[in-house]
Amino acid sequence: MILIGICDDEEMYRAQIKKLCSAFFDVVNQEHEFVEFTSGEDVLAYQGERLHLLFLDIEMPGMNGLEVLSAIRRNERIWRVVFVTSHKELKWDTVDLKTLAFLEKPLDPMGVETCLKTVVRENQENIDISYKTIQGIDHIRLDRIVSVQARGNYVNICIEQEEIPGYDSIKVIEGQTKGTTMIRTHKSYLANLQYVKKVNADGLLMTNGTVVPIGRKYLPEVKAAYFAFLKNVTIDRNL
Repeated sequence: MILIGICDDEEMYRAQIKKLCSAFFDVVNQEHEFVEFTSGEDVLAYQGERLHLLFLDIEMPGMNGLEVLSAIRRNERIWRVVFVTSHKELKWDTVDLKTLAFLEKPLDPMGVETCLKTVVRENQENIDISYKTIQGIDHIRLDRIVSVQARGNYVNICIEQEEIPGYDSIKVIEGQTKGTTMIRTHKSYLANLQYVKKVNADGLLMTNGTVVPIGRKYLPEVKAAYFAFLKNVTIDRNL
């Protein structure tokens, strides 16, 4: 199930986006539902299931779309954002790790289709990671994990401000995340590139304020992986 949010103060544009999305999902036989918002304040008050994609108007009464983006950067209920506006000069103001694309009004059906294909693909890549607990086996989505720290034969899985103990070695977690946004930075650490705020010579500053160490031998690979990820997310997505 793909859950699509649409935030626009004009019903005409909400209806247009729903029609374009439904046409695409019907062709690919993808289950989907919509959640509609008429203001940025409504988006911030949302407490439902995670939105895989939010179509977000920039020019609205009250909070504008850019202010909404700033407020939801660490909101797990909204995964990806597509900005919709008549003001193409604002395009580069919307670039963010959450931002999937920038679409101009009137909407191009091909642009909407490209966004939907991307979010479906990225959702499929957002795999479940399994780990042992005292009670048995539990699972966590990749995009919830900030970092993983080895503690002997065990691990601490960091999600925002919380740490979850796992009774696995770090190699077990690393083996499940090969080819994803999770990379080895140190003999005792994995870091999720989705949460990296800044790369320093000795560590990664994460969006939750923690610092993940970088071992000397890992530094070239970490830098290359981070800048490749950054290029993909903040440039290639938005062209």
